[in-house]
Amino acid sequence: MTTPRKNQRALFTITALFALSTLHAADGLSKRPNILFIVADDMGYADCGAHGCSDIPTPNLDALAAGGIRFTDGYVTGTVCSPSRAALMTARYHQRDGVSDWIPPGHPGMNADVPTVAGYLQKSGYHTALVGKWHLGEHEQCQPLKRGFDEFSGFLGGGHQYIIQPNGKGEYNAPILRNLEPSGEKRYLTEAFGDEAAAFIAHQRDATNPFFLYLAFNAVHTPLQATEKYLQKFAGIADTRRRTYAAMLSAMDEAIGRVLNAVRETGLEENTLICFISDNGGPITRNAPNASLNTPLRGGKGETWEGGIRVPFFLKWKGRLKAGTTFTQPVIQMDITATVLALAGVEPDVKWPIDGVNLLPFLNGDKTTPHPMLCWEYGPQWAIREGQWKLTFAMPDKDAKTPVLGLYDLSQDIGETHNLAPDQPERVKQLQADWTKWRKSIGGDKLPPKENLKGVNASP
Repeated sequence: MTTPRKNQRALFTITALFALSTLHAADGLSKRPNILFIVADDMGYADCGAHGCSDIPTPNLDALAAGGIRFTDGYVTGTVCSPSRAALMTARYHQRDGVSDWIPPGHPGMNADVPTVAGYLQKSGYHTALVGKWHLGEHEQCQPLKRGFDEFSGFLGGGHQYIIQPNGKGEYNAPILRNLEPSGEKRYLTEAFGDEAAAFIAHQRDATNPFFLYLAFNAVHTPLQATEKYLQKFAGIADTRRRTYAAMLSAMDEAIGRVLNAVRETGLEENTLICFISDNGGPITRNAPNASLNTPLRGGKGETWEGGIRVPFFLKWKGRLKAGTTFTQPVIQMDITATVLALAGVEPDVKWPIDGVNLLPFLNGDKTTPHPMLCWEYGPQWAIREGQWKLTFAMPDKDAKTPVLGLYDLSQDIGETHNLAPDQPERVKQLQADWTKWRKSIGGDKLPPKENLKGVNASP
């Protein structure tokens, strides 16, 4: 008898081979695509031109969105950085692998046994590199060079000073590393990461193997620091925090522009899948607020309102994905990873089943709904979305100590302002039961307190 797991395994393989054969038949290419992940840190949903931002020009992000697919309902699994980045690396809900919150200095980090996308691609012949922020563990077995990356330029912790302080102490002043050694980096950090990523791509011009580059900015996370070069562009913004945030975002956009130019100049654009997300929503009132905006979404980083989990989410592949496309069905960052594995012809290890789905059949119209259900959990807060309906248990305002339960019709109320729970108790009951079942399925009910820094074992 064929087991469901074997069926799933066979389906993934068939889908991956079909995707590859379709691409090869279209143009005779035998090369697998290059992969570029670009991740912003704490960027607001409303802070790019593609989402209506008017006070901070983001021409390179806007061009990326216009040149490919913009996902209006693009989510991340985590409301803070480490969980979100863990799920991107594994295509698995982060709770499965012991990452329930941001990883503090000295913590072991994400389960070192679970395969990463970098490891999968490295073993299949890709040249792999990480530039920027890691934040998935500082212990030796968790560091990038042990997790599938051939090259690493960046820092291991959760954040860093942008203007390097030679004698600074603490996590945010840790040395910038090149592989295992301090690099002596002195540049404004966002510029440095853009330059390092562009240089890596330039070196791939004549490479025989495809590349995977994970460009993980710490911008626009606090501390709010920008050079005068960027601050001068936003002299008209009266709010000094918003002005510095704008300068930092502009620096990141320009860095992304240099990276995209490198892809074009090396002649690799038509064989490179480019993915952009923020690791979580902008922090509005808590969790290191940085003057970001999530309009029209409610809430922000560290919350299960839409503003904490819905993010800018773009995919571009020139000549393969139709430019100017808007995709309105819910997707999540794990899907990017699953799609990449399918394109590379990599079958995930059955010991570590993935939760992301290959988006190709949905983007080409063969299927319509990647995720009938998505779920979240952070501390005592949680949420579930099924179709247009979302049930959330979240903090009602910045001073709240206890979450509140609310039901919202996102098709009519994207800002989660009209709580329909009192009028639809049966729907609330069903969604809560579905969320509880999901939580058990990923092992959330078995997380010990030491792996559960915010108390995710709290009852709904």
